[in-house]
Amino acid sequence: MAFEMSRQLEAAQVGHALVDTDELDRVFPPPADDPHKTLLTRRNLAAVWANLRAAGAPRLILVMVAASLEYELPHLREAVPEAEITTVRLRASEMMLLERLRHREIGSGLEYHRRRAVEQARCMAREVERDGVLVVETTAKSVPEVAREVLRGVGWPSCAEGGFAEDF
Repeated sequence: MAFEMSRQLEAAQVGHALVDTDELDRVFPPPADDPHKTLLTRRNLAAVWANLRAAGAPRLILVMVAASLEYELPHLREAVPEAEITTVRLRASEMMLLERLRHREIGSGLEYHRRRAVEQARCMAREVERDGVLVVETTAKSVPEVAREVLRGVGWPSCAEGGFAEDF
């Protein structure tokens, strides 16, 4: 979905950068002093954002699974200073989550991701909705539709406003 948002922003000639936090800490074994790699992720995000900002990116699409916003948001504010952060929660039925994973995870990690996705979705559903959190139901929508809805919700222009968007 974030890649689709990026594609739509590109089509509308809107400057941005895209970072998936999963790629900021993909290392094995984890650092001995940071077994969950949270410090590594934060340091890498701060460095990557500084470089992207210096290259001219005025906004950032940051992909992460934040089961606890109370825990994650202070770290994001530290890594991406002066940012106006809009949190977006994408919601889908458990059946839809598992179906999407079946298409996306084609390697040996499928079972792990199935368990983790359901667990994280349940955890996020229990978290009290916060002010400023945009919740987008995705179950019956295409990726381009969801991307347009998120871009509208955060107030960023999309290619839909320029007449470029097509569901495919």
